Amino acid sequence: MKIKLLANQSGSALMLTLFILSAVMLIVIGGATTIASGLKMGRNQAYSTRAYFAAEAGAERALYEVRQESAFVDLEDVGEENVFGTTTLSIGSEYTVNYDAFTPVIIFTSIGGFRGTQRSVELNF
Repeated sequence: MKIKLLANQSGSALMLTLFILSAVMLIVIGGATTIASGLKMGRNQAYSTRAYFAAEAGAERALYEVRQESAFVDLEDVGEENVFGTTTLSIGSEYTVNYDAFTPVIIFTSIGGFRGTQRSVELNF
């Protein structure tokens, strides 16, 4: 009787192998998708960090210019956007600085950007 059961199951090893390989392939594709999305998130975080530090550079430049020249105390420049022009840093990021004053507060907003990602820093004094 056992011999008959085995004789009727020809090709079952091939089907079992195909099912196992399909399951392994699905697991590998799922893992690759997870890894790819993790790499993309890491890249976006790196872009965000570069944009933030570009904004910080613009804020530091604004503070330096105020301390050196005190040119931004005059009310004639209030509401001026892009005070220094768009400045590109050596790493490829850039910043712009906007200037506003509301007596007695002076506000600089520095906007940094890197490959489509923007971050801003605001200074009040």
